[in-house]
Amino acid sequence: MPKNGVPIKGALFFCHGYGSTCTFFFEGIARRIAASGFGVYAMDFEGFGLSEGLHGYVPSFDDLVDDVIEYSTKIKARPEVRDLPGFIFGQSMGGAIALKAHLKQPNDWDGVILVAPMCKISKGMIPSTMVLNVLTLLSKMMPKAKLFPYKDLTELIIREPGKRKFAGYNVVSYDDKTRLRTGMELLSATQDIESQLEKVRFY
Repeated sequence: MPKNGVPIKGALFFCHGYGSTCTFFFEGIARRIAASGFGVYAMDFEGFGLSEGLHGYVPSFDDLVDDVIEYSTKIKARPEVRDLPGFIFGQSMGGAIALKAHLKQPNDWDGVILVAPMCKISKGMIPSTMVLNVLTLLSKMMPKAKLFPYKDLTELIIREPGKRKFAGYNVVSYDDKTRLRTGMELLSATQDIESQLEKVRFY
């Protein structure tokens, strides 16, 4: 329920980024959104934050998308938001999840909000076909191995120095090397989204 008894205008579903959780969203911008009259909902994806699963391990990106669709469908059925507009908000990896959810159910959302969405990888960063073939094979043989290098994106995601310093205390966030299967799933997801971007209407 939004703050100060403000009538609910709609529901917003938040999808967090790869190295993040719901924690900072609810501690910051979510409060402002709720104060303006929107019901705000979020979940830690499997393998992230306080959810079950091996930390940082994404065996199937589409499973994450389906989890969001299942969760949001249940939320939208609640009496307080049943007949109100529904929006999905995604940041970074969560932006990719939001886009794929929208592509799977294009008529189920009144809007998609994206912040630095993971929807395309620079060609200069994509390994050669031979290397990709090797990584694909390795991801099947030892999918949970941490082999991809990790880059801290906190400075790019959080501009305010105070909040950036506080981000280091989010002990349930994943800040280690990317697991093999996870890396390949993220790459596959961005390629799938890029091939379907013409279906998404931007404003």
